[in-house]
Amino acid sequence: MMTGPIKETPIMAQYGKIKAQYPDCLVFFRLGEFYELFDEDAKIAAQILQIVLTARHKNSSTPVPMCGVPVHASDGYIAKLVKSGYKVALCEQLDDVEEEDRASHPTKGPIHRDVVRVITPGTLTEDTLLEAKENNFLLSLVRYYPQKSSPTYVIAYVDISTGDFFIQSHPLSELEEALCALNPKEILIPEPLWKSDAVPFLLKSWKHTLTILPESRFEIEGCEHRLSVFFQVESTQGLGSFSQGEICAAGGLVDYVVLTQKRQALKLSRPKHHRQDFWVRLDPFTRKNLEIFETFSGHSTHTLARMMDRTVTAFGARLLTYRLQHPTQDLEILNTRLDSIEYFLHQDEKRTGIHSLLKNIPDLERIVTRLINGRGHPKEWLSLRQGLGMLPHLSPFLERCPLEIRPLIPHLTHYQSFHHTLCQAFQENGSQEDGWINPQYSPALKNLRRIHQDAVEILDSLQRRYIEITGINALKIKYNKIIGHYIEIPPQATSKMPFEFTLKQTLTTSARYTTGELCDMAAQLEAATQRTQALEEEIIQEFTQSLGELHGALKQACEFLGILDVSVALAELAHQHHYTRPFLDQSTVFQIEQGRHPVIEWVFFHENQKKFIANHCELTPEHPLWIMTGPNMAGKSTFLRQNALIAFMAHMGSFVPAKSAKIGCIDRIFTRVGANDDLARGHSTFMVEMLETACILNQATKKSFVILDEVGRGTSTQDGLSLAWACVEYMLENLECRTLFSTHYHELAALNYLPCVRFFTFKITEWNEQIIFFHEVVEGITDQSYGIHVARLAGMPERLLVRAQELLQQFREHPPMSSVLLKKNTLL
Repeated sequence: MMTGPIKETPIMAQYGKIKAQYPDCLVFFRLGEFYELFDEDAKIAAQILQIVLTARHKNSSTPVPMCGVPVHASDGYIAKLVKSGYKVALCEQLDDVEEEDRASHPTKGPIHRDVVRVITPGTLTEDTLLEAKENNFLLSLVRYYPQKSSPTYVIAYVDISTGDFFIQSHPLSELEEALCALNPKEILIPEPLWKSDAVPFLLKSWKHTLTILPESRFEIEGCEHRLSVFFQVESTQGLGSFSQGEICAAGGLVDYVVLTQKRQALKLSRPKHHRQDFWVRLDPFTRKNLEIFETFSGHSTHTLARMMDRTVTAFGARLLTYRLQHPTQDLEILNTRLDSIEYFLHQDEKRTGIHSLLKNIPDLERIVTRLINGRGHPKEWLSLRQGLGMLPHLSPFLERCPLEIRPLIPHLTHYQSFHHTLCQAFQENGSQEDGWINPQYSPALKNLRRIHQDAVEILDSLQRRYIEITGINALKIKYNKIIGHYIEIPPQATSKMPFEFTLKQTLTTSARYTTGELCDMAAQLEAATQRTQALEEEIIQEFTQSLGELHGALKQACEFLGILDVSVALAELAHQHHYTRPFLDQSTVFQIEQGRHPVIEWVFFHENQKKFIANHCELTPEHPLWIMTGPNMAGKSTFLRQNALIAFMAHMGSFVPAKSAKIGCIDRIFTRVGANDDLARGHSTFMVEMLETACILNQATKKSFVILDEVGRGTSTQDGLSLAWACVEYMLENLECRTLFSTHYHELAALNYLPCVRFFTFKITEWNEQIIFFHEVVEGITDQSYGIHVARLAGMPERLLVRAQELLQQFREHPPMSSVLLKKNTLL
């Protein structure tokens, strides 16, 4: 809470009123060239940003904690706070000079200040605050009851850095999958939904992203009005066919954007339904187990996304991320993507030439959005000019290009006139001081620049003349924003100053004077500067208007450039690692010849390790389930994951790491791999295992692809074996989905009476009391796990290993818990 000293000065009283309006934000309060934070905000910021925490009113009985950051370097500090989960309210000075700091006008109060923008994780636009390779989605979630049926959950989401705006509807069972695929940075929900227990995973997995809003923000009448006003249509029917729930989700989202952006009205695309009927579904367990974007340890280094990314543009990287988030079973889409990759795979010179050009194209999608929304820095016009200038050079590389790329061709020359004008208008080495617009572009601007330069030369001449008059060689004419232009001399030289020089300020290090002549010249210079800046802003505004007219076309151009980038990148990946085109159809086969694990092979390639051992896998309607046995370290988990990853890569439209691949379209990929607990939800390792397995057994279909690793290992041997056995039988009798089932329960070999099950193990050999792993899949069953050999490789004490070997031999002959075994041959 605010303490007494906050109101001791007009400025602190002003701060207190503004902070009261934004209690959930860290208020960046503009004082001159710094943003200052006070009280609890200061304590939080100082700790996170690792900056000095000082105090205002230090000598008071209740000093106010305070810290600050320079305005010119604030983006980095704001980014750190937002990534830590905080919202930042930017409170700017809306007048020029702080009256409280001026010697003149001592009776006036503080200048007008107000919050001009609230920066939240979902409303970022600045390049320095955004992740270039992924969308920054702000999402709203509402619950809707269509015609008194079971509830539908509607999500509307927007990336305001690109303007993309989409709507989806899901039953509760699919909602968490949808959120995981989109990975929103901020989720808006109405307060009643927050208080209900209908979506418990929101409170666990997504709690750090939630912003709770009053239910009134999502009421249908208000949402219809906001959408109509925002998109300037007579009614929401002009936007398309949307349900009441979709209107509420979209309206609440737009309302939040308007509230946080304050005076700046952003331009967003009209909302569209996001096609989802042909997506390959992956539950959160599967996304985690396949390590697509993040490893189990939480890193992004050795992931599928990192391995596959050969893109060279930001919008290309975002498209690749989208495809990884939303694999599809639409054969037409997949074959179109594969056609493009195949074309560029056989065009080495085109691949090289296209990527060398694309490397020089900046993030046009976000740059254009910032510029038309008035958020861009003037130098971004130079980046836009550079990007547009590269487009015509792509033309020779796109002759007879694939169908997917052809819509890009008209865009390559469409912007030449606008680019030519940008080249004429903007100075290559422009700056705030020297201006951004070329004086030759505008006669009026050229004249103002001449007046400005003449004034600067007159000031230089004036300084030389004043030195001659006073005999003070150290005399300088200087300028600052508070007192304007002034004459500065050392304090010991004040006796030399003539009477016509008027004293303005006395400091310990200098004395500051002025003259009528200097005031006149300074006024002329200031007037010329202001008129120059106003004219430049007017010219830039004209360009902004022209760019707004090109916005739709440029957005399409970026979309097709992204497709080109991804196609060439995936072709380069296929070329480098000898990937093959998968053959996809509507069957239920899964035939992989010499398949490899894409990420492990990539690591081996870069670390010059041994060659990855390729293996076959064939699941058919006659034999849809393989039971994999074998020792630890043989490669069971790797084999399971590599086939799931091959299936996944094929369905996001990529070539795959195999000699050949025939894959019947998959509707869902399920994985149950490894042993992990979830103590935050009160789940033991075994409970997590059972939850993941239950999810598969309840939702898999005949078209699904399933990998199950060590079902039943988290409980007693008898319980675990029973569960694993029953699981195999259930999947064959009820699901018939393509399944790789890995186990240490060698007793499952008794299932060989089922003709549709095949058994496979891994080739090993024993030599000199050691085992050698070949990581090669062979048909058959192993009767040993070789756990003691693996323990030796891990460095377990030899004495312990000898005792373990003795016990193992005896356990094979007697019940493990017999009293005879407990009394003899102990380590003690």
